[in-house]
Amino acid sequence: MSKLQKLFDIDINKLKPVYLIYGQDRFLLNRLKDDFISRFVDEQVGGFNYTYLEETEDFVVRLKKMVNTPPVFSDKRFIIASTTNFFSKKNPGDQVLIKLLENFPPTAILLILLEGKVDNRLKVVESVKKVGQLESVVAPKFRQLDQWIKDEFKKRGKVIDGQAIKLLEEMFSNNLAILNSEIEKIITYTCPQGEITVQEVKEIMARDRYLEDNVIFSLTDALINRQQGKALLLLNQMLASGVVALTILGTITWQLKLLMSVKDLKEAGHDPATIARMLKSHQYPVKKSYQVSDLYSQEELELMLERFFQANLNIVSGKYEAGRALEMAILG
Repeated sequence: MSKLQKLFDIDINKLKPVYLIYGQDRFLLNRLKDDFISRFVDEQVGGFNYTYLEETEDFVVRLKKMVNTPPVFSDKRFIIASTTNFFSKKNPGDQVLIKLLENFPPTAILLILLEGKVDNRLKVVESVKKVGQLESVVAPKFRQLDQWIKDEFKKRGKVIDGQAIKLLEEMFSNNLAILNSEIEKIITYTCPQGEITVQEVKEIMARDRYLEDNVIFSLTDALINRQQGKALLLLNQMLASGVVALTILGTITWQLKLLMSVKDLKEAGHDPATIARMLKSHQYPVKKSYQVSDLYSQEELELMLERFFQANLNIVSGKYEAGRALEMAILG
C-alpha cells in the first residue's frame, strides 16, 4: 500500500479538514481523486454534498461558497478542487483563501489537487499546514515502477512475467497514463487464465500500433536518411494530432534497437524472413530495417540511440518539455 493510499485508509471521522496534494503527474492526481470519491463519497452523499471545482476566474469565490454551504442530511460536505496556479505562486485570491482556512467550518472536507509544485514560502500554504495536511505525489521509478505495473495487473486478476514488465517500462518509462492504457489493452486481448508473457505483450502492441508505427517509421526513416527537416515536420504533425511524445520516443528507440539487431544478423548472412523468426518480430518492420541497415555503422546507431535515451531522461526529469527534448535528439 502506497503512502497516499494509507493517507486515506482511515475512518471518515478521522479525516482532516483540508488536504493539499500536489505533483506533476496528472494521472496520479486523477486516480487519487477517484479513489477518494470511491472511499468517502457514496451515491447518497454525492447527490447533495459533493462538489468538484476546476480552476476558473471565480475559483476562489466558488470554493468559498461551497466550503461554507452546510451539508444536507449529512455531517459532512466534500469538496474537491483542482488547480494549476494557486499554492504554487502568489495570487490575488490568496488572502481570501487564508481567511477561509483560518475559519474553516467543521462540516466541510476539502481536497485540493495541485498539478505542479507547491511554494512552501507562501502564507496560504502555511495556512493549509495549520488546518490540514500537505502531501506530494510522484510517479514511481525502478523497483517501485515494477511493483506498480505488477499491482495494476493484479487488480484486474492477472499475473504478468518480469520480462513483460521490463518491456512495458522500456517502451513507456514511468508515464502512468500511457502504461495504464496499455495494461487495459493487454488485459482485453489476453486469455483469462495463465501468466501474461513478454511475447504476448509484443504481439498485442505490434498489432495495435501498425498505423501509428508507420507514421513514426517515416520519422525514423527521415532521421536515418539524415533528413532532419522532414523528421522535425513529422514530429510536430504527430504532436499536433495528439500523439503522446513518450509514445513517439518509445517507438523510435524500439525501431533503432530493431535496426541494430537486424544489421547484426544481416551481416551474419541471414535474410529478412529468417531474421524476423529469430527476433520473433513481424516481417514488415524487419524488412524496412533490412533495407536501410547499411546506411549507418553500429557505432553511429548506438550514438543515435543514446540521444533518445537522453531525451527520455530529460522528459522524465522535467528538464525539458517533451517535444523540445525530442527535437534536440533529432537534431543531435
